[in-house]
Amino acid sequence: MSDPAFRDEVVRAIEVYEKVIGHQATRTWPMIERYGIMGALSRLVVSPDLQKGFKALRDSHQLEYSFEAIVVRHKDDFESDVVEAAQWRLNHADELL
Repeated sequence: MSDPAFRDEVVRAIEVYEKVIGHQATRTWPMIERYGIMGALSRLVVSPDLQKGFKALRDSHQLEYSFEAIVVRHKDDFESDVVEAAQWRLNHADELL
């Protein structure tokens, strides 16, 4: 996807995450460079590991900036399994460690 508004939304989400953790997202940026935004978000959302970013944003009550929330908002641009995984995490956010 080459939509500048989508890219801006992802960049803003990373900036919020970086502000919460107090330093640069050193693993996220290289992953985006390697796989592109769509590929990176898809990989992170379906990963069996719960990312630090999700936890940090959840704990700071800012899940609207999570990659999961972005995927759900742009569900027509992602594979259905990615959207389902993202929605599941959002629905169970408080249960996940």
